Amino acid sequence: MQLEKQLTLPQRDATLQRTQGLLFVLSAPSGTGKDTVIRALKEQGMNFHVVASVTTREPRRGESEGNPYYFVSQEDFDRMVAKDELLEYANVHGNWYGQPLNQIREHLNVGEDVLLKIDVQGAATVRKGVPGAIFIFLIPGSVEELIERLTNRKTETEEQRQRRLQDARNELAQSVYYDYIIENRQGELDAAVERLRAIMLAEHCRTKPRYVEM
Repeated sequence: MQLEKQLTLPQRDATLQRTQGLLFVLSAPSGTGKDTVIRALKEQGMNFHVVASVTTREPRRGESEGNPYYFVSQEDFDRMVAKDELLEYANVHGNWYGQPLNQIREHLNVGEDVLLKIDVQGAATVRKGVPGAIFIFLIPGSVEELIERLTNRKTETEEQRQRRLQDARNELAQSVYYDYIIENRQGELDAAVERLRAIMLAEHCRTKPRYVEM
C-alpha cells in the first residue's frame, strides 16, 4: 500500500503580509566610496530610495539641491530639530546633518526599501531608537587607499583632510557595532557593489523580516 505524503510549506511570519519596505543604514569613513557604490547598485536596477539628508554645509562643485543633500541655513536646521522633523541629526566635520522623517516614512509605507547614508554618530542614534534597521559598514582596502582618495578628490583643504583622516580612524573602530562589513578595495568596485546587493536581497529572505516602527 502506497502511503501519500502531504507536502507542507513552511509558514512565513505574518508581518510579511505588510507592504512596508526595509530600512538599511550605510556608514563609511569619508572618502571610502559609498556614493560610488550606491550609484553603481542603482544603475543595476536595484530598487531602493536613498534619503537625501539636510545639511548646513555649503554645496561642493557638482552638487545641487537634493543631490546628494538638501542645503539649509542653520536657522532652518534648528527649526526642523525643534519640530521633531528629523529622525537623527549630528555635527560631522564641523557641519550639521540630519535625516528627514517624512521622506523615510513615505517610501517605507509604499513598500520601497530605504537606505540612510549616515555617519557613525547618526547610526548609533538610529540603532537605539529604531529596532529593526539593518546596519552596513563600508571600509577602504587600507588606510593608504583612503589617504589617496581624499587627496585626489581635492574637495577639502589640507586641514580639513587631516581632520577627516583622524575622524576615519575613530569611525573604523565603530564597525563592530554593525550587522555587515563590506570592503571597497581600490579597483574592485564591482565586488563591493555585489556584496551590498547580496545583503539587501538576503534580508528579504529572512523568516522574520526586520521591519521598523516609525
